[in-house]
Amino acid sequence: MVHERWTHHFDYLTTLLGYSIGAGTFLKFPYLSMRNGGGAFLIPFLIFTVIGAIPCVFLEMVIGQFSQSGPVEVWNVCPPFKGIGLGTVFISWTYATYNASIFAWYLYYFVHSFAANLPWAHCNNDWNTDRCISPRGFGNTSSSNITTYFDNVTTYSDNLTPYTDNLTTYSDNLTAVSSAATLYSTNGSVVGVTAAEEFWRYKVLEITSGLDHLGGIRWPLAGFLAVAIVAAFFSVLWGIKVSGKIVYITVSVPYILNTVFLIRGCLLPGSAEGIYYYIYPDFEKLLYPRVWLEACAYSLFSMGIGMGCIITMSGHNKFNNNCLRDSIVMCLVDAVSCIYVGFSVFAIIGHVAHQRGLTVEDFQSSGFNLAFIVFPEVVSALPLPQLWSALTFIMLVLLLIDTLIPTYEMVVTALTDRVPALARRRWLATVLVLAASGLVSLVYVSQGGIYVITLVDWYATFPSLALFATMECIAISWCYGTKRLEDDIANMWGRTIPRHISFCLRYISPPLLLAVFGFSLYSYRPPRYGEYTFPDWATGLGWIISFASILPFPILFIWTVYQTHGDTIKEKLQNALKPSLKWGCQDQVASDGQDVLQTMMSTKM
Repeated sequence: MVHERWTHHFDYLTTLLGYSIGAGTFLKFPYLSMRNGGGAFLIPFLIFTVIGAIPCVFLEMVIGQFSQSGPVEVWNVCPPFKGIGLGTVFISWTYATYNASIFAWYLYYFVHSFAANLPWAHCNNDWNTDRCISPRGFGNTSSSNITTYFDNVTTYSDNLTPYTDNLTTYSDNLTAVSSAATLYSTNGSVVGVTAAEEFWRYKVLEITSGLDHLGGIRWPLAGFLAVAIVAAFFSVLWGIKVSGKIVYITVSVPYILNTVFLIRGCLLPGSAEGIYYYIYPDFEKLLYPRVWLEACAYSLFSMGIGMGCIITMSGHNKFNNNCLRDSIVMCLVDAVSCIYVGFSVFAIIGHVAHQRGLTVEDFQSSGFNLAFIVFPEVVSALPLPQLWSALTFIMLVLLLIDTLIPTYEMVVTALTDRVPALARRRWLATVLVLAASGLVSLVYVSQGGIYVITLVDWYATFPSLALFATMECIAISWCYGTKRLEDDIANMWGRTIPRHISFCLRYISPPLLLAVFGFSLYSYRPPRYGEYTFPDWATGLGWIISFASILPFPILFIWTVYQTHGDTIKEKLQNALKPSLKWGCQDQVASDGQDVLQTMMSTKM
């Protein structure tokens, strides 16, 4: 089946840029940089971007464009590995289900940004407790005065995310799992809880005691969830000719807003201290292997390597598009964007720290902590807080749209590739994918949904994503062979690839990915949400979620080899690893008299 083509090549690049940046860049990169040596962290990050990310992104672009197919059918290049495609579809669909609920949370905050007094800036609300502390001095406090609040604060107790502790979660949204704004005195006793955290826990979530008590659905959040599903439905239904234009707004507006935040932040007192804290290089950190591994993991997976999106989006390209140019541009722009975002975030945080008599380090946080506790507190301390709050959350909403639409597009493409009858009824395939996603997402917007989303986020990509990315690189570079890959590239745009790219694909990228995979296993720890310990049955359920994406790979590998002709296991394996007759762009093969296929099949590794 012929895939729809991009109206303009810039639509493709903008879509991938929005997908790679997403809301997660604002929620994790500044934090990772700050905790791993500031400016020194940028050194391994940029190194791994060049030697790891660019070759891997280039690889996915090439096989997607050459095959003109989605994440499952692309594995006609090496049929035993088709289980990787099914696994990535499962991961991406799971990823989309909880991102849709996060969209609902962002929209909830956006709507409440128009209140006369921001509800997370004071303690005069019905849901506030006696322990509520408002830095701005509203309402009840558990201290005699605000000075006591500043004197007693030592840090935000931020339990680190699955990504930074385990290197298990590489998605754009990380589940921060702590009560980050619970404040402690110097002797360790609890002083109180900020108004921002109480709004998050008791108003937005109406949180229950644990997984055993999920409670009812939060219907306001369910309404915002419906908005996300409906918007995604029409964007995917109308195809890339429409979604490729929507991204011009959803990508450009956050860049503009980030620039506004940076300019405004730099004009405020204390911003210089925040930026200095962000970029000051602590070179001693580079002596720790964890810093290099976290930089490697982030550089590789911030572009969505192993998620199937690059393959799917590249499948809509013209057959003669230059993927090498695109991969270099996309990876470098993504890296620069990550660094740029950090300046605006820390300029604002530096001002708020200066205003409240705290240090920038007191605001160390990532993931949900940063988005739903720290960000609301920060904007409430700015002049015209309603304006800055609305701009902050509409930016996060737009960035999440950039992640949601390509993800759903990828899942729908995988479904229509496998079931051609649905390709002629794309609306039905879109309904099936989005309806199933919406129903599952309802669990996440229940009162105990935060526990479910923490559990799913903890295991959905662990350790499957790193495993799939590793096997993908090995399958193409070694089983299919870089020589065949070079022939395919020559057939597409008439040039070969630089030798250092081939070298990286064979000898650099696989070991890097394997190191990340191994370290994720080594660093594993059970999930938690603040002080809540997940029961054993929940951990078991998490492992089931994890293996649900992995199991198709060994099952289909064994089945494909078994079904392949051959007298011995070795012959069967050798024959199975050869490209299928369906490999490549069939229309292009037909028009060229199957020259592409014949060249590929006759080439030795």
